[in-house]
Amino acid sequence: MTLGEAFTIRFNSILKSKRITLHKFVKKSCIPRSTLVNVLKGNTKNPSLALVYQVAAGFEMTALDFLDDPIFNRYDIEY
Repeated sequence: MTLGEAFTIRFNSILKSKRITLHKFVKKSCIPRSTLVNVLKGNTKNPSLALVYQVAAGFEMTALDFLDDPIFNRYDIEY
């Protein structure tokens, strides 16, 4: 699994739990839709730490909260 795939799984999980759409998240976070779509579709394999911070802020959480998920505790994540 790539870091981008792990990011996508966590991102989609939070979207679902907060019951918001990608469109609503993009409007709230001010992150370009194309940036997120590139990660979510697998075009970007290694999202930057800056993007993690931006996404976490868009979800009104810290980057540590975003990364605090078992998906990131795997040893087989490719980067």
